[in-house]
Amino acid sequence: MSDFVDVFNTDEDNDQDTAGAVDPVTGELTTGSADGDAPAKAASTEDAAPQLYYSNPIAFFAGTLGPSYVRDVGNGSEFVWCPEWHKHPEALSRIEAVWRAWEYLRLDGSLGISTWWINHADPHMRMLMAPNGPFKKCVYNGHTARTKPEHLSLPHTEPEMDLYPDD
Repeated sequence: MSDFVDVFNTDEDNDQDTAGAVDPVTGELTTGSADGDAPAKAASTEDAAPQLYYSNPIAFFAGTLGPSYVRDVGNGSEFVWCPEWHKHPEALSRIEAVWRAWEYLRLDGSLGISTWWINHADPHMRMLMAPNGPFKKCVYNGHTARTKPEHLSLPHTEPEMDLYPDD
């Protein structure tokens, strides 16, 4: 496991330049790296908001989450996975949620890593890798696109009355 990067290191003297702050009010990313496969880069300042380690959820998956979950998937396994997971809206949303939680909790030197695993990574990954989850029709080595409209969203009809008035 020598290729695993210690991304939970919270030393303030870390020479790693990072960029792309999370706005503390909106939770939005402010800047990021054009290189989606590498940690975000930028000048750091002492009074700046915490800096992102990864520029986006795709880079986070490739650098940390994917290598952390080594499972037999598909071919009769109890887990399923789609190599094009980012084409599944539920998966992309859940991985982004896990990434944002990781970016925040990695800075907590006491219980951050444990909190992240127990409350974020494991519950979301359990849902994603479930046999009846979003990858049910996909296989380990291929993505199956959903083309029928009834497979693109949960069924929905507009309510007859306005449940949320604008006033």
